Amino acid sequence: MNNAQRINNLLGFTFFGTALIVYGLTMEPTMSFWDCGEFISAAYKLQVGHQPGAPLFLMIGKAFSLLSAGNTAKVAYWTNFVSVVASAATIMFLFWTITALAARIKPGEAKTDVWARLAAGGIGALAFTFSDTFWFSAVESEVYALSMLFTAIAFWAILKWERTMEDRWLVFIALMIGLSIGVHLLSLLTIPAVVLVYYFKKANSVNWKGVLKAFVLGCAILGFVQFFLIQYLVLLAAKSDLFFVNVLGFAFGSGAAFFMLLLAAGLTAGIVFSVKKRKYNLNLGLLCLTCVLMGFSSYFLILIRANAKTNLNLSNPDNAFSLYNYLGRTNYEATPLLYGQSFDSKVVDNTVTGSTYRKGKEKYEESGKTYKTIYDKNELFPRMYSSRADHVQFYQQWANLAEGEHPTFWTNLGFFNSYQMGFMYWRYFLWNFAGKQNDQQSQGGVQDGNWISGISAVDQHRLGSQKGLPESVLKNEGHNVFYALPLILGLIGMVYVFRKNKAVSIVLAVLFFCTGLAIILYLNQDPLQVRERDYAYVGSFYAFAIWIGLGVLGLKELAGRWAAPKWSLAMAVLVALLVPFLMGSQGWDDHNRSGKTTALTLAKNYLNSCEKNAILFVTADNDTFPLWYAQEVEGFRTDVRVVNIQYLADASYISQMKKHLGNAAALPISMKADTYKEGVRDILPYVDYGLKDSVELKDLFAVLTSDQKEDQIEMNDGTLSNFMPARKLKLSIDKEKLLKSGAFKKADEAKLAPVMEWAFTKKYLTKPDLAILDILLHNDWKRPVYFETSVSQDTYMGLDNYLYLEGYAYRLLPYKRANEKDTKEERSNSDVMYANVMNKMDFSGFKKAAYLDPESRRVVEQTWRLNNTLAENLLKEGKKEAAHRLMVKSVNELPLKKYSIRDTLTRFYTINNLYNQGDQLRANKMTRQTVDFIQQELMYMSTLKPEFQQDYVPDIQLGLSVMNELAKLTAGHKEIEISGQIGRQLKNLQQKFTQG
Repeated sequence: MNNAQRINNLLGFTFFGTALIVYGLTMEPTMSFWDCGEFISAAYKLQVGHQPGAPLFLMIGKAFSLLSAGNTAKVAYWTNFVSVVASAATIMFLFWTITALAARIKPGEAKTDVWARLAAGGIGALAFTFSDTFWFSAVESEVYALSMLFTAIAFWAILKWERTMEDRWLVFIALMIGLSIGVHLLSLLTIPAVVLVYYFKKANSVNWKGVLKAFVLGCAILGFVQFFLIQYLVLLAAKSDLFFVNVLGFAFGSGAAFFMLLLAAGLTAGIVFSVKKRKYNLNLGLLCLTCVLMGFSSYFLILIRANAKTNLNLSNPDNAFSLYNYLGRTNYEATPLLYGQSFDSKVVDNTVTGSTYRKGKEKYEESGKTYKTIYDKNELFPRMYSSRADHVQFYQQWANLAEGEHPTFWTNLGFFNSYQMGFMYWRYFLWNFAGKQNDQQSQGGVQDGNWISGISAVDQHRLGSQKGLPESVLKNEGHNVFYALPLILGLIGMVYVFRKNKAVSIVLAVLFFCTGLAIILYLNQDPLQVRERDYAYVGSFYAFAIWIGLGVLGLKELAGRWAAPKWSLAMAVLVALLVPFLMGSQGWDDHNRSGKTTALTLAKNYLNSCEKNAILFVTADNDTFPLWYAQEVEGFRTDVRVVNIQYLADASYISQMKKHLGNAAALPISMKADTYKEGVRDILPYVDYGLKDSVELKDLFAVLTSDQKEDQIEMNDGTLSNFMPARKLKLSIDKEKLLKSGAFKKADEAKLAPVMEWAFTKKYLTKPDLAILDILLHNDWKRPVYFETSVSQDTYMGLDNYLYLEGYAYRLLPYKRANEKDTKEERSNSDVMYANVMNKMDFSGFKKAAYLDPESRRVVEQTWRLNNTLAENLLKEGKKEAAHRLMVKSVNELPLKKYSIRDTLTRFYTINNLYNQGDQLRANKMTRQTVDFIQQELMYMSTLKPEFQQDYVPDIQLGLSVMNELAKLTAGHKEIEISGQIGRQLKNLQQKFTQG
């Protein structure tokens, strides 16, 4: 090893250390939102998470969690550290990758050449270290950091092979790809680039025809691994198991075991044959295949733990068929790719394509059929295919389609170019390398989540005037201005590489395409995603970081026209250093999660909103996974049974709910397993039987679960199905029984209604609905029942009139309505909620966080709304002092920073409460702050041209409305000076918008 190689290795480890420090300092100390709570919970106890699973990630996470030394509060910290280490290692391999490519492009042993290559590696590595998307994943327990490490290793390894021509590196790459399957499939996308490197090294003469063949072969290998090895190999094992169990009468798993033994024997025989016959390429191919399968074998963890029936056992993949469904994500709807329906297509037929199976008591049972849906209208390259009402509206708005207008091929192509490519890829790409407007999620407007350059002349043509930008933009931590310098340096690198070495240029272009734009083509995403999806394309940002690094060589060459080699290198490095410096300094505040515990704060407050032994119904990820973490890892409030309504569609999940868990008793579900097994009572249609009166829930449930033919109707395919015969439901209340049981106090007797009546308005009853009805009926008020507060309306099944706030959750109570006009959002069980908020809930974690991400801010605003509602109700009930103590706690513990005009509406209700409580000092201060914020926001909006201003119309209307209400509110509380000032500001703003 020469001196240059030693320095190269040493610097690689140096950049590993640098990244480790950066990510360690900004890492979240506990769980984050979205999937992180689930991943940590699953890793800590080696449980089964959501499809398609990440068994290797769970095993590594488990190993790191042992460093907590029994302190469950530190489990999340050490599991997060997996991402820190993996991300730092990715930076190290990126550095070595860039220096290896630089050596190929510009070989030479002169000192300036050596240091130029090292500088290129350093700049590229640092740029990626501070890139927005990669940094985000580096500081939380998600699979993307570890997946990116496997991607980096695989690409680095093919360059090692290229330099040494030792085929062991190819076997190593196969092992890395196999292992990565147990984390995420991103590294598979390096296969076409790996094949091209092999082609360029092995081909006697390189031509475009050969390049195209190599690319197609790489895509074929990718498809073989992704579809055949990962899915259809498991399906073949399942079919074998079906034959052994149902035909030969063997035990479950015997056929799958036989298939695996046969596969192992076949591979062994093939390898032995290739050695004996000296068939080198066959031997190499079989060894690579064996290594991929060895890596893939991490999925035995999922199978083993599913059979152990862990607390978290989503989809219960305990046999070959359920594992196939788990890996293939068959619960997710398929999307058309090259040919298929449009959003306005009508279903004309459903053709049976096969059968689905479930595990019975002794044999596999057919659980249903698979279908191919036939539509009346189909298009080539269908990008506008979703028929969901809000998606249809979005398509029509985005593509300027009239009502009833059918999208043509060219319309779909335009949507692909402008939305799927432009908005859902290039916007994310430019976030990382040009600049970012703010951290607010965007659905296409000019005010949120756009890319910026920081150069007014560039940005104003897309986003409107950039002069006098308001506080909501300039003080948003996600407002990152790079002046497009990383982009420019990357483009310089791209041009430089293309000029110097076409082979390297093609390889990098393929890597960039396959890990970015190809994903866009394959996913065919529908609009209105619940979160930004930039993390899916981080591999392409990695590829661009290589170009950024190689851009240093391009700068050096440019500077070399006027300066000596030594000075040209110095100038190139100094200029290029601006890129990582800007990215790091601008991005630090919105990536610094040190001290942030908002997800854990939410989880504990949610659970503390519930009485002892409660049943809590939830749906969304961020109202489920944090709660799982709090209970499964930290053992907090395990008496509360958390029930995810969406998962109740899975029969195995219902069975789990019938078992004791932690300190929580089994749910009162009366249905036998055969009543709700897979393929049975999945959907029960509503059939109008002309019933006008309310039907007792007990009687209705008996009909819904009956196996008698007279309680069923014939479906289109000839099968019999139960059905929903009534929309009006009732549940009779035995007051005396409730009071004797202690479920309610004697003081509540007057509130209790003799009967609960409600309307079920959905077109059909689903399996989750059936399970909830079962629980409500057979719980008999023995355990408190709660629903989360931030879900779609149909989740509450029409029970709105009986839902009362007791914190972050609604409690189902059989009370008479005191006010026929109030809504569940305005109604609270005030004394209980007050005690919960004041004594059990801690909001200080929101204020201590160095940075509040959009999801944390949503929770903060939700908390303000809930507390405002409670304070208002306490005032109505004559409990003024309690209402004031609540508001003081809220002001002291909850952040008051406003991120948009929408936040001022919440502040208005807080101000109203403070005035009504006689706290003029706090109310006046908050009023001035709120008005000042609205004033500068609206002043900026008034300067915009009409085509940009129209996107702000809702904010303009809301801002003017809040100011008007504040003027009236302050006048009503004798704050004449403040009211007059607001009135004058309001009049001035109204004139500006009128003149505009």
